[in-house]
Amino acid sequence: MENAADALQMAAAVLIFVVALTISINAFSQARSVSSEVLSYNDREYEYTYVEENLNPDGTTTTKRIVFLESIVPSIYKAYKENYKIVFDDDGNTSTISASNILGNDGIYRIKDEGGNDVAVYTIDLQNEVLGNETQKEQFIMSILYGDRYPEYNTVKDRFRQNLGIYLNNRGIYDKIKENGTLNGLEESLGIYYQEETPSQSGEIDTPEEESSVPDNNRTIKRVITYSIPQY
Repeated sequence: MENAADALQMAAAVLIFVVALTISINAFSQARSVSSEVLSYNDREYEYTYVEENLNPDGTTTTKRIVFLESIVPSIYKAYKENYKIVFDDDGNTSTISASNILGNDGIYRIKDEGGNDVAVYTIDLQNEVLGNETQKEQFIMSILYGDRYPEYNTVKDRFRQNLGIYLNNRGIYDKIKENGTLNGLEESLGIYYQEETPSQSGEIDTPEEESSVPDNNRTIKRVITYSIPQY
């Protein structure tokens, strides 16, 4: 009898373990399903936002679109959150980047060249800025967006100048675009390249002269958003 009781207890323990394991597997499966569904919705939103054809005033269609600050600011946050590259260029021909009509002669921020002269930068690429941590990246984005209206601006400005050689502007991108931007908005176009390759400075899809030796499956996709003055 005693052996039978022990056997029943062991069987009950095994049954409880199996039930618990089944519940855990189902929970993980549901979590994975929800995660995949969220990513799927994000992908569809991305495709809708950037790839759907838009109608130009002359009746032609294009995958580019005209946007205003309410769309530009979230895209700049993507540079921080999703490793995007943002390019501002007056005419959209990014072989030579200059956006003085959009952002003024001091650009998004400034750096010093070898001769000690100020050079305006019109791109945002956190891969190139080599910012140390997530907090520093967020401070950088907030400072270039809002300038001295950002509460931590003065502290961040001095730290970036001393440690990184980045000279922030008192007037941020938001105010510059609001004051200098055209009433018709800015034209947004999307490009893509592999981060392991070295493309030209372009908002369009680039084809580097030398292919990277890294297999495609292991390469990191870099997306580029270019903002320019509409050319009609």
